[in-house]
Amino acid sequence: MSLNNFFNPAAVAVVGASNQKTKIGRQILDNLIKGGFKGKIFPINLKEKQIAGLKVYASLENLPLKEWPTLLVVIAIPMPFVLAEIKKCVNLGIKNIIIITAGFKEVGGEGEIAEAEIAKLAAKHQLNILGPNCLGLINTWGKLNASFSSADTSTGNIAFLSQSGAIGSAALDWLKVKDFNFAYFISLGNKVAIDENQVIEYLASDSRIDLIVVYLEEIKDGQKFMNLVSRLIKYKPVAILKAGQSIAGGQLALSHTGSLAGSSAVIKAGVKRAGAIWLENLGELFNLLLIFQKKNCCDNQSQELSLITNAGGLAVLTVDEIERQNISFGYSWDLLGDANGEKYEAGLKKALADKKVHNLLVLLTPQTSTEPLKTAEAVIKIAKKYPTKLVMTSFVGGQAVAEARDLLEKNSIPTFEYPEEAVRSFKKLVDYKKSAKTIKSYKLLKTTMKKPITETDYLKSMALLREYDIPTIKTVKYEATQVKSYQYPVVLKIVGPDFLHKTDKQAVVTNIKDEQTLKKMAALLEKRHKKILANKQNYLIVQKQADHFQEIIMGFKRDASFGPVMMIGLGGIYAEVFKEVKLAMSDLDLQTALEKIAELKIYPILNGARGQKKYDLKSLAEAFVNLSRLANEHPEIKEFDLNPLFVFEKGVLAADVRIII
Repeated sequence: MSLNNFFNPAAVAVVGASNQKTKIGRQILDNLIKGGFKGKIFPINLKEKQIAGLKVYASLENLPLKEWPTLLVVIAIPMPFVLAEIKKCVNLGIKNIIIITAGFKEVGGEGEIAEAEIAKLAAKHQLNILGPNCLGLINTWGKLNASFSSADTSTGNIAFLSQSGAIGSAALDWLKVKDFNFAYFISLGNKVAIDENQVIEYLASDSRIDLIVVYLEEIKDGQKFMNLVSRLIKYKPVAILKAGQSIAGGQLALSHTGSLAGSSAVIKAGVKRAGAIWLENLGELFNLLLIFQKKNCCDNQSQELSLITNAGGLAVLTVDEIERQNISFGYSWDLLGDANGEKYEAGLKKALADKKVHNLLVLLTPQTSTEPLKTAEAVIKIAKKYPTKLVMTSFVGGQAVAEARDLLEKNSIPTFEYPEEAVRSFKKLVDYKKSAKTIKSYKLLKTTMKKPITETDYLKSMALLREYDIPTIKTVKYEATQVKSYQYPVVLKIVGPDFLHKTDKQAVVTNIKDEQTLKKMAALLEKRHKKILANKQNYLIVQKQADHFQEIIMGFKRDASFGPVMMIGLGGIYAEVFKEVKLAMSDLDLQTALEKIAELKIYPILNGARGQKKYDLKSLAEAFVNLSRLANEHPEIKEFDLNPLFVFEKGVLAADVRIII
């Protein structure tokens, strides 16, 4: 469905317009008028004759629709009456609708039922519906403020999408204080029809937009999101702030992978796979906006940051943060504590004239000779002469620098309260530039399904691994009559659905060196776990004892939005203690698998740190890729654990497996 007429209507009808100025419908009407909307405005109210000097229509059915085919309808009436208005839109052929009204899915009950009905109508009749439970829409380029936010409609270069109306309102208020103009504000609400992917796809083609910022509580279709954004970010950055990142927001997991790959971690992995900028909090969001208000901040490809300062201590603290963020440090000019506006101007001219300087952070603390306002004027004047260079400022202090800060903000110079904030925001820009160059487009998964797995027996699961070229350690079911045939030393353990944490349950014995000890340990385990072993899905196995290896955990979890999410990390009994894992999407290739392994804290050990032996990283990466192939070809598997996988100097062996279907 095209959203062009939705964002650029020739006319807007407000259902719920009122002469009572406290009503949301009236506030939306006022915003349309004050915002300078050039099209026709139709107030809809059954009782009124005139509102805000405009002729009122009793119903949508009374509108001259033939004259205004590209109509946007904004609904701001109580929840019980909304569905009837949507049905009117269907009958009248109206496709573009904003539902401001709350009280739907978010509260349950009748509201949830009504929203489900609206969703059915939207799908059946291809309706573009924003909301319900949303703040509305602002398109500053079209002078369209179809929201109940009184934001200015001066044009800018940033689009802001928010699932939360409250967060959106706070952001708009912050932007106003910072004299910051934006291009679009879209409040997504409950996403009954229009979601983040559709809006991002529409905004992708708008050359006036330099950054798309999105606040979400969920990503509706993660695979489509990755496909869309991974193509878009090559020429336009997307930044994501995801709510609900706490562990408390997760669910209890049935496997190691389920525990270690929580919903927030999955979304973060998906966002990073797409090449989007991941934001941890609102502060990071607002600070990123400061940099991107400079329209060409991505033009220069330099990843170095240089400094000019009148305070050595502040510069040292800033360099500390530069090193923490793993950013290249360029050049530094210390103008000393007696630097006035004139000295700053001379220093700025010298620094920005240097062809090796592309990104400059101007630091200032108020001292007896300091002239913050004159320095700010110098920054503004000289920065304009170098439009391809990024100039940021951090004037640290209170009242003494307040006026200078205000002047810098009004002139779109990225201005930070603390230099560390500037450095961290610059790091986001650097990471984006890297992603734009290196990220591979994510292709929607299209794989041939194999014969579905219908049972999760341990030995059959090990056989499945071998089908996908993942070697397994020699494993047989324990038989007392076969103890003479085993190659000692061996490991004895109980496997089955009731034994995820075998060590915790004292269900594993290692380094058994002879037949007698094996029989004795088997009898002990059978006695200790008699009740559980009565379930024939749980049984004893014998494995060859292995030595000189590193334990790795590998697995995947099937996410409803992002599909199979792969995991690799430190394995063994401490997998869930240290939680040292990395996530990847299931479109793995060998290079990506090696990169994920290199991100692990244990990578130096795997790679032979301090003259120790190197482990077979290529075989480990190949096993990870093969497991992703298994994940793609067996959609019936919800979670898959391979813990531990032994990595040797040559080769790998899977020692334990768990499948949940």
